[in-house]
Amino acid sequence: MTVQELVTILQALPDQNASVVGEGVEQESWLFVSGVVERRITPINSDVAGPGKEPAVEIV
Repeated sequence: MTVQELVTILQALPDQNASVVGEGVEQESWLFVSGVVERRITPINSDVAGPGKEPAVEIV
């Protein structure tokens, strides 16, 4: 997913005041998203990436 695709999806959400959360380690727990960090990655597969040269954004 690109930043542009993420922004488009987020802009289409009906409740623009909703909290942003990510999946936690335990079942039925979520972590609040507090910001974004620019990274450089190398995709390993569709779910995993490591350090590299491609631009990416980490949601933290």
